[in-house]
Amino acid sequence: MPLSAPPSLEKEHEEIWRLLIEVQHLSGKTGSIAENLSRDLKVHIDKEESLALPLLGILRDIAEGKLKNGVAKRASLLGSKLEKEYSGMLHGHKEMYKVLERLKKVGAEEGHLTAVRFAEALEAHSKEEEEVLYPAAIVAGQMASKRARSKN
Repeated sequence: MPLSAPPSLEKEHEEIWRLLIEVQHLSGKTGSIAENLSRDLKVHIDKEESLALPLLGILRDIAEGKLKNGVAKRASLLGSKLEKEYSGMLHGHKEMYKVLERLKKVGAEEGHLTAVRFAEALEAHSKEEEEVLYPAAIVAGQMASKRARSKN
């Protein structure tokens, strides 16, 4: 059975994409900035969904002492990959914040408040990832690694 992301986080990413598509269709420079953002964001979200989110999906099992050894082994490998990619993912956020600042500024100038709200929401989501979700995913991977080693 593959590791899977918590449904609430999958839904949040789907909502981000839905809003981004809406912003891409706005007129002027706003839509163009959103279109450029979508390319980099796609790569970044794909990485999150393949590395961090599946580890977050095992947190409940870890907390309840129900993490199975096979899952722990797979999560341990994923956790190692995430730890290697972690600084790059944080750097990706820094680059994205620059684009989001521009999107907010231009969106406000062009009267596209949807774009401003989207940029603010994506900034808040990214901060949550940096402060809570990425560290939790790394800890989940470390806990899975300990569990996998203890059963060998």
